Amino acid sequence: MAPSDFPDRPLQTLAKRLWIHGFLAGLVVVLICFSLWYFIWGSAPEGPEEAKPTISQAPETAPSARSTLATPAQPNPPADTAKPPTPLKAELEAVLTKLAEAQRNKDLSQLLRIYDPTFPGLRQKAEEISRTWKIYDYRSLRFRLEDIRSQSPGTASAKVIWEGETRDRSTHEIKELNKTYLVWFTNDFGQWRIKSLEKTGRPAAQEKS
Repeated sequence: MAPSDFPDRPLQTLAKRLWIHGFLAGLVVVLICFSLWYFIWGSAPEGPEEAKPTISQAPETAPSARSTLATPAQPNPPADTAKPPTPLKAELEAVLTKLAEAQRNKDLSQLLRIYDPTFPGLRQKAEEISRTWKIYDYRSLRFRLEDIRSQSPGTASAKVIWEGETRDRSTHEIKELNKTYLVWFTNDFGQWRIKSLEKTGRPAAQEKS
């Protein structure tokens, strides 16, 4: 080995030691700084959280109130404004009332509207009534309905008892009228009419004493 090499060896060793000590010292400083940073900033209180919208909840209702709210009130049904069906007796009485008025007023056109067009011998019936009106005047005329029956919708039958007084136009004689018929009715387009009739065995008229 050359003599000039001896002075360089201690210098290299010293430089190496200084570098290691410097590295260790720097590392310690870094650790200390990191610890201080963590201690200061890591334990700092967090910033305020974003305000979250709160949803207000309605107070819980009682079971009875809840059921009332859940089920809407049902509206009252509209009142039935339709006319109640007229009893059959009243409808037939209305027909016979018009017939009595036509007889008293001797209104042949009104009387024929009370009979159904299919009434047997309607033309002869009209002629017979016209002849009767030339002989008698009706002083009073009333009727009674008995034994009303409805065989099917739109058809009905009843016993009709006519009572009243007639006055002979020539002799002015007054007679009591008492006739009984079995009458069949038919209903066409809501209108009752006489379809046919059959006279019973009661006397047609009795002279008033």
